[in-house]
Amino acid sequence: MVHSREAAFGLRPDALGPGALGAAPSKSREAILFAGAVSLLVLALWSIPRLSFGDGGVHVAMAHLLTVLAADTADPILSQYFMLNLHSEPNWFIYPILAALLQVFDPYTAEKILLTGYVIGLPYAFRYAVTAVNPRNAPLSWYALPFVFSWPLNLGLYNFIFSLVWLFVALGYALHHWTTMTPRRTLAMTLLGLVTYFSHLTAAIVLCLSLGGFGMWVLWSERRHLGSSGLRTSDKPEANRLWVPFAAFAAAILPIVALTLLFILRNTGQKVEFGPDLWYRTKMLVYGNVILSHTRWEGAFALPVALLPFATAALFLFRRRQGRMAAQHGALNGMLAGALLVLLFSYAIPNSTSGGGLAVQRIQIFPYLLLMLWLAVATDWSALRRATVAVAGTATAGLLVINMVHNHQNSRYLAEFDSVAQQLEPGRTMLLLDFTGWKASPDGLQDSFRLNFVGHPQSRFVASRPLVDLNIYQASTPNFPVRYRPDADPYIHLRGNGANPETPPTDEFLMAGMRSTIRVDYVLVWGLSPQRAGMDGARLTLDQLDAGYELAGVSEHGWMRIYRRKD
Repeated sequence: MVHSREAAFGLRPDALGPGALGAAPSKSREAILFAGAVSLLVLALWSIPRLSFGDGGVHVAMAHLLTVLAADTADPILSQYFMLNLHSEPNWFIYPILAALLQVFDPYTAEKILLTGYVIGLPYAFRYAVTAVNPRNAPLSWYALPFVFSWPLNLGLYNFIFSLVWLFVALGYALHHWTTMTPRRTLAMTLLGLVTYFSHLTAAIVLCLSLGGFGMWVLWSERRHLGSSGLRTSDKPEANRLWVPFAAFAAAILPIVALTLLFILRNTGQKVEFGPDLWYRTKMLVYGNVILSHTRWEGAFALPVALLPFATAALFLFRRRQGRMAAQHGALNGMLAGALLVLLFSYAIPNSTSGGGLAVQRIQIFPYLLLMLWLAVATDWSALRRATVAVAGTATAGLLVINMVHNHQNSRYLAEFDSVAQQLEPGRTMLLLDFTGWKASPDGLQDSFRLNFVGHPQSRFVASRPLVDLNIYQASTPNFPVRYRPDADPYIHLRGNGANPETPPTDEFLMAGMRSTIRVDYVLVWGLSPQRAGMDGARLTLDQLDAGYELAGVSEHGWMRIYRRKD
């Protein structure tokens, strides 16, 4: 029977060096430096005057709508366009929290408080996981820092980024307790799995693959070990004990599997797009595509971060095969099995399905972190600890500088949005038409590598006055707790470009009421310069504005124009 963690992992007391499995270095200089680095990221977040993370404004609007619709206190105009979606959708986690914060704070402050939980949570959740077996490997937790201010945050994928936190809490809990699973701990694992699912489906699938690979490997390797030791018959109770972690992990992921199947059945018939081909997915993985947000210069910092776990894993396996590194207990390779399953799944997953998109870009964040987690539980390599701190620390500093330059610059553009909010009459609808081409600044002086300069800031107006935003693309998908009513869905009856506007926008909004219940009271025109007004296709929008709308206001720099319906 296994009586200690050292015995469970097949380690001699000195197998990892003096004190390797001792107390976590909570008071070490490294721990203090790590806390300082995380604090710096928090301060950087709070230094941004107006958050320009892509979908942030949409999340604020959805949280407010969830509050008023659930309490039956919504303005009639909101009830006319929106309804609750109370199915078990895997995008629920942030909305009750954000809704509560909006009762006390303004939208930008509420977002910052919410995201502070993520900025602190991801590094420390990863640290909890990588120290589960060998606390000396705490420096490997620095590897999570470059992923904090990366593409998922900048795009405003708030549910997804919190799912990373819960994933590594769940994996850390599994590693801490897999040899001593009890019904109570199995229940805790199940609850962690459910929280991960209700944060984001992608992370829930990754958790299933990771625990499934780990559990299967534990069962196979331990039975093989007992058999080779002649214990196949003499130690039958110990052999039976091998089923405990496997059964516990299976029980923990069973609710996720059931909820995922229900989700798939509800969304049968949705359009499926495979997206990037296999070669392009490989290039994305090598370049650290999931980190890049604003400029290609970020690649100088993303590339070493992306290559570190793959190069280290290959070198470790090579040296272990040659007998130059100690081989740890075979059960620990279950984390490698899980990481490889996730890596293979990243090549098979469609990029868009069930109303959601960018699946490949999302899932590619996991192989890096899972490989580093496996290295943390399988090695005690001091050189890897030093290299991780050096590479991750340098990358975090460089990426943070680039992010702060762009985020502070974008705050200036968001101020132009906020300056026109008071000009919109409550109880009306508004439609944003973006002429900047998604990645360009309204003044034409800047161009973003991958992101919209301002995201959806007009959606925040909904939290302060009863306005219907006809640009909330999430409310047109089946994946969120609030949806447009079918007869008032602008992405069915009005929008020309879908969720990602092109230049020029081709929305047919003037006569929308002839084919639906939609009426567009205000049109917010962003970035309409004389050059953009002369582009092919712009005439459709300009003619509708001339025929049915009047200019009601212009922002300070002229980047935003408000048109009000004449009748």
